[in-house]
Amino acid sequence: MNRRVLFGMFVALLILLTSVNIYATHTASNDDLQEDMHELEVKYEEIMEEKTELKETLQAQEPADIQARYDALVKQVSTFVEVAFKQDKRTYQERKKEAHKVMSEDLAATFFPAETYKGDRKTEVDEVEIFIKTGNLTNNQASVLVKFKHALYSLQSDQKQVSPVFLRINVHREEGHWMITDFQDVEEEGYT
Repeated sequence: MNRRVLFGMFVALLILLTSVNIYATHTASNDDLQEDMHELEVKYEEIMEEKTELKETLQAQEPADIQARYDALVKQVSTFVEVAFKQDKRTYQERKKEAHKVMSEDLAATFFPAETYKGDRKTEVDEVEIFIKTGNLTNNQASVLVKFKHALYSLQSDQKQVSPVFLRINVHREEGHWMITDFQDVEEEGYT
């Protein structure tokens, strides 16, 4: 009889331990499933955001849109060269107003620090060439290379000095409008 009771208790204990183990396994796998489900939801959201970004990029790469951005960028850079590198007492105020439309405030303050032009020179630009990498036009940043001849006339003497200028101009696009933010002089031989 002792053996039967002991065997019954053993069987009951075995059933109880098996039930607890099954319950623990079921609960742990349920928690794992919840965690996996949460990870999948996060990945789904990331994929949907990426899909939206890709759609916007694809729309921005329509040939007509690229051409419109290209034309606007060429116009802004041309205006920048005309405004910044032409110096003339008669057109100073007009160029100063135009500068705020094509370049950053810091850059405009650099080119037009005074209320009136007090220089004794006049400068002109000629043979302006603009080089734009078209792959950049879908971004809001662009780097443009500009080459032109810069003529310096002394108003006191009739001397003329012409020098080639080769610049890398950094442009940023905000709210559909290109703005020149910075530029650097580039050595023509050193640029590839």
